[in-house]
Amino acid sequence: MALKDLVKILNQVHEPDEYNLVPHDMNHTSYWIWKLKDGKMKDLDLEIRENRPEHARFDVFVNGQYVLEDDYNFKVEGSNLLIELKKSNFSYTVTESDDIKIEGDIQVGWVQRKNQIL
Repeated sequence: MALKDLVKILNQVHEPDEYNLVPHDMNHTSYWIWKLKDGKMKDLDLEIRENRPEHARFDVFVNGQYVLEDDYNFKVEGSNLLIELKKSNFSYTVTESDDIKIEGDIQVGWVQRKNQIL
């Protein structure tokens, strides 16, 4: 693999992408559901994608504390990314005032950019 290819891979994987999530459904019986509006997983080169499982492409934080992948579900609903925090896995109640973040191979505003291109 050429050095330019390695630089390209590092640029894709190590971009500092951290976003605040907003409450989506705090009254669900099993989950506190948070969303990232107009968010999606980044398109990675095929060489990278096959070696980078989805769960390893981002991390979730509640008030700065890392959340294990067993403690949430990740879904796509329309143009939004949803994080469903499993109520049964938390010893405290997550509220709308909590700081929920996602960090990793994520991008936002792709719907707007896509519409501008068309």
